[in-house]
Amino acid sequence: MKRTGFHALLLFAAALAGGCATGPGYRRPDVAMPDQWRPGEATTNSLADRAWTDLYRDPVLNGLVAAALSNNPDVRGAVARIEEAAAALGIQRAGYWPALNGSAAATSARKGNIPPVRGAEGDQFDVFGALSYELDVWGRIRRLNEAARAQVLASEEAKRSVEIGLAAGVASAYFNLRALDRQLEIARDTLASREDMLELTKVKFADGEGIVSELDVAQAQTQVAAAQSAIANLRRLVATTENALSVLLGSCPREIPRGLDLAEQWQPEDVPAGLPSDLLLRRPDLRAAEQALVAANANIGVARAAYFPAISLTAALGLQSDELGDLFDTGLSKAWSYSPSLAAPIFNAGKIRAGVRVAEAQRKGALADYEKAIQNAFREVDDALAGVRHLREQLAADEESVRAEKRRLELSRLRYEGGVASYSDVLDAQRYLFNAELTAVQTRNDLLNAVVQLYKALGGGWQAAPAAAETPAPAEQESAKRVPQEVP
Repeated sequence: MKRTGFHALLLFAAALAGGCATGPGYRRPDVAMPDQWRPGEATTNSLADRAWTDLYRDPVLNGLVAAALSNNPDVRGAVARIEEAAAALGIQRAGYWPALNGSAAATSARKGNIPPVRGAEGDQFDVFGALSYELDVWGRIRRLNEAARAQVLASEEAKRSVEIGLAAGVASAYFNLRALDRQLEIARDTLASREDMLELTKVKFADGEGIVSELDVAQAQTQVAAAQSAIANLRRLVATTENALSVLLGSCPREIPRGLDLAEQWQPEDVPAGLPSDLLLRRPDLRAAEQALVAANANIGVARAAYFPAISLTAALGLQSDELGDLFDTGLSKAWSYSPSLAAPIFNAGKIRAGVRVAEAQRKGALADYEKAIQNAFREVDDALAGVRHLREQLAADEESVRAEKRRLELSRLRYEGGVASYSDVLDAQRYLFNAELTAVQTRNDLLNAVVQLYKALGGGWQAAPAAAETPAPAEQESAKRVPQEVP
């Protein structure tokens, strides 16, 4: 009776202590954030609220993004890492439950030629089921589960980060490809125009009237060769860009289908960035960095729990007999045992203290990584906002320059054909127009890419979950439907 009362008291004390856990509870660290974006006003609206299918309105581009999200090896690798983290969580969660193991043994003992004494020497046969359970008095198992759940959530956020980066990479490569297509069209048109001028120059030179010299013919041939060289280089760039895009799609190099021209690609008239604090909720890389911090914080509790005694309960029930034939006669061979145990550290040469210091240093490192990730996120958004604003101004100026150079070339050709101007005026006008057209295309491409980068920097393309509460494990609340909750 006294033994039973002692055991009940022990279990009751363990249950009371089970409500506590060693180590600090997690609270999201305070991070200094600007009230508004440097290039513009802060607003509750954000470009990131749009789905990527609404931002990229080219049906071919949307199909390419969808194919990449389905086939890219990086996405499959991210899924595998989620599965790995979930399996690791299952290992830790098993610590909440007793472990049941079975054993069977046959023992034969003899000493010289002396007949065996029953109970001291001879044969013994055992069949036992053993139940063992560690009481989580100090919360070590709970902290291990907290860290494992945070790793699952971090891997899920890492997958989202891969998906957002992949969608942005496909869009950027596709815009680069369409820009090269347009520049190749310009180069071919330029080549045709220069070939016409070369023929006209040859005719004028053949007339022998002295208006055109052989030098003019050579200069015209140089311009034709320059256009041919530009075409060859652009075709090479088209091929390498298609190959890069094919890899993003998870396929071998192949020809990429085309949709809308570069000038037809949709751009939002307004690009609101939202509130700076939204980044903590939208960007999956920041959420992953915070979950790494949650895990590191929980590991401090795991390390500190080693200071305290480990309480285990072990019980065994089975059959034991000196005769194999009597083993399953429960009236004769039934046996059981029950042994609570307590193991406390006494001396380990500072090993536990060093383990705590390791965990605390790892938390400091995770906090530094979290703060660095936030700062980089703000920089990326500011860079993209500045790029969108200034590239729009640059594109307007470049397009005006193209219009002016086209008029200049037209006037130069009329003056040259009328014998008023020299051929060098036409050559200059051709070169400047060619460069102006290529520059305008590149600027438009840069602007489209700046919008893509802004969308990516804002964490666009997926629906954010509610803000994490300042509790020991905020990530658990946001993922209740995705990750099974721990046993109370």
